[in-house]
Amino acid sequence: MSDDVTSTFIEQTVSPDAPPSPELKARLEAAVREGREAWPGVELPAEVFAAHLGAVISDEMDMVEALDELRTADLYLACACGRGDAAALRFFESQVMPRAAAAVARVDAQSQFVDDVCADLRVRLLVKDKRTPDIMAYIGRGPLAHWVQVAAMRAATSRKRKKKREVPMELPDVVDSLLTTDPELAPFADEIKQPFAEVFAKALDTLTPRERNVLRMYLIDGVSAESIGSMYRVHRATVARWITKARQKVHRETRRGLAAAVEMKAGSFESVLGMMWNGIDLSLATWLGDDAKDQ
Repeated sequence: MSDDVTSTFIEQTVSPDAPPSPELKARLEAAVREGREAWPGVELPAEVFAAHLGAVISDEMDMVEALDELRTADLYLACACGRGDAAALRFFESQVMPRAAAAVARVDAQSQFVDDVCADLRVRLLVKDKRTPDIMAYIGRGPLAHWVQVAAMRAATSRKRKKKREVPMELPDVVDSLLTTDPELAPFADEIKQPFAEVFAKALDTLTPRERNVLRMYLIDGVSAESIGSMYRVHRATVARWITKARQKVHRETRRGLAAAVEMKAGSFESVLGMMWNGIDLSLATWLGDDAKDQ
């Protein structure tokens, strides 16, 4: 452990002028070693981890005593996840997220509910696009898995409290506005409104949990394809293909369902559907976003 690392730690505490003691150097060295041994392959510079440790320690205790009370190995993983380290994210997914999913299931065991809450949780905790990931707020006073479980329970409870929509009976506002105000679409409004609401809801139901989660992150949360790729451990080009495929699936199923539900001349049907596609894309974002509000 270099003096630079010790100095970096001290600079982050409330007593930057405190002389580094041999005990402090030894404890910092042990903290870095514990993190590296607990999570092999995770790349986190010692100076970065030392700065993170210094940032979470208050001025109420001796620094060595404070370090002794922290879950330093868990802090090491959390800090690395916040920096987007791929190995750290893999450990988080395999060792922490299953416990978060179990916590969500205690609120509602339906697989779609669990998948949606966990997807939102991943975004808030791990994604750093234009924001600091929430996992950096973990201060190591208890196990990281317990801290994430509490966050998962809160997110699940918040979602569960929300009033449920009767999706098949509700027309997206965007499409409703198009049918009402567009002079070319207005003549078909009465014929299309209710069937569209039903077939669009069924089209959304054909999406897999991963497709729903990726679309929500991309369309609602503004997460980049590169960041989503890091979470799923795939290239951003693969994420782009997932997004395109999911959108095409919703379009295809909506078209097929609407064709079967309404009686309209082929030319008129294709013309109306063509004018509605942009509205359908916006509605897709709106409906996916409704489930993520108030988290």
